[in-house]
Order: sequence, then C-alpha cells, then structure tokens
Amino acid sequence: MDRIARLEAIAEIRNLKAKYFRCMDCKLWDELPSVFTEGMRVMTPDGAIYSEGGAHYAASLRHSLETSISCQQGLTSEIEIIDENTASAIWAMQDVITWQDRHPKQGWKSILGRGHYHETYRREGGFWRIDTLTLTRLSMDIEWPIDDPLTGDAHD
Repeated sequence: MDRIARLEAIAEIRNLKAKYFRCMDCKLWDELPSVFTEGMRVMTPDGAIYSEGGAHYAASLRHSLETSISCQQGLTSEIEIIDENTASAIWAMQDVITWQDRHPKQGWKSILGRGHYHETYRREGGFWRIDTLTLTRLSMDIEWPIDDPLTGDAHD
C-alpha cells in the first residue's frame, strides 16, 4: 500500500469513527448499523464477547441511548493500516450521557466516562467498517436518580 492510499485509509477511518459518534448522539438508528461489519464483535476488556453482529450491537445502543442526551467524543487516535483491507486503532474517548429517567439496564441518571476504544476495521463492500470494538474505561463519574433506593453510600 503506497503512502497516499495509507493516508486516505486513515482519513476514511477517522470519518467512520466520527459518524459512529454522530449517529449515537443524533439518534440516527437506521444509519448506525452501516458503520459496523455484519459480523462485528464487541469484546469486554477481559476478552469475552459482549455482543455479536453489527445490527445487533446497533440495536443495543438504541435501547441504551434512545432516551438520553449524549455527547460522545473521540479524541486522539493511533491508527495503524495493516493492509488494504484491515486496520486497527486506539482512540482516547470521553462520553457525557444523561437519561430522561435512568439507563434502562444500569440505572444511572448520568455518566461522565473517560477511556479508550480499541478497534479493528475491515473493508466491507468497498468501505471501512468497525469489525471489533473494546471500550476500556479509566474513570466513570456516575449520578444516580434521586429516587434510587441505593442512592448514597451503597454506590460509593
């Protein structure tokens, strides 16, 4: 792969990640699956599979974020183009999310998280797509709903 093709691939991957964040924040649920490969996998930091299939993961994000106001930020990135069809990256990230009531599973009212996305990419149908994703968090500030029975010392 020549230098120009490598730089173009890096730019396409940066745009892909920006689209991922924008689709979540703007609630573009019909567009969100297009950023993932069909067989995309989400991995936990310890290597277990959390979710499989790009459409399935997009649906889970919709369930988690549909009643929220979110600002997902991809900060600095380290992108490595492995060959013309595969790449990897680490993105510093921050997310600020507030739910109208609370997160449907975790129960949070709001979070401020910081950490890193560790991803691989694959060209599928001529376009770069996210193929694997692992989110590692360095910190997460949580606000619990006022009416949460565990509010107070139990969450500290």
